[in-house]
Amino acid sequence: MAAIHARVSEGVLLELDYERPVAAPGETVWAALTDPEAMSPHLPAATTVVKTGPDKIRVSMKIKMGFLRPTVSVDVQLSDVATNHSFRSTAAGKSMGAGLEGSARVTISDAGTATFVRMAGTVETTGLLKKVPDSKINTAVSGFLDDYFASVERHHR
Repeated sequence: MAAIHARVSEGVLLELDYERPVAAPGETVWAALTDPEAMSPHLPAATTVVKTGPDKIRVSMKIKMGFLRPTVSVDVQLSDVATNHSFRSTAAGKSMGAGLEGSARVTISDAGTATFVRMAGTVETTGLLKKVPDSKINTAVSGFLDDYFASVERHHR
């Protein structure tokens, strides 16, 4: 599960360590992590994923912030790609006085009847996101990832 490990004073530096078995073949999980068309069915409504270049995508989604529903766009770059095994994901996005930048190493491995996913990296938040407690970010990140991979499992069955 996702866990937040540290804070720093200039913005908030969050260490993310998420791991989960996904009851789907490695190729299915890999596609859900790297292919915009395979990602779309697993994302919340009104979310778009567009390929913007080789190993680059833009994810745009409406998020709930109190009574506001801003659209957040995050540019994601994949690098160090070892197909069906691992990649580094670098992301940056801003909306309504809040921003994030970060990177994570993503690996998948065979776990018998499932595929094991691990994400380890850091994210720095700025602006309004600096005021959000670790526990709320942890809940949001782990909840989003758990829902996403549960959808991958449901679509695979």
